[in-house]
Amino acid sequence: MSKTETHTANPVEREERETPLRVQADWSGCETLDAAVTSAISRATGAAVTDLAPLYEYMDPDALHAFVASMRDRERETSITFEYEGHDVTVRSDGEILVWPT
Repeated sequence: MSKTETHTANPVEREERETPLRVQADWSGCETLDAAVTSAISRATGAAVTDLAPLYEYMDPDALHAFVASMRDRERETSITFEYEGHDVTVRSDGEILVWPT
């Protein structure tokens, strides 16, 4: 049995050659999950953070926060994937955020 558990809001099959932008969120710092995801999208697209739509236009940030908080308490590596600003974003239980190219 696999020790990886994945929850995907919109499953997407990817080609092996696609490489995501990887950003490590600081769970112990003062940066919020919303800010970390938005910052990752900004880096991936080259757009200013202020030019991006708020995360709440794509998903319920309270639900995302609650799910990610619950992921940290699990023994298995867990992740959630959702679409934001035309990119698939994966948030992993270890704090890594992956932004997949369009």
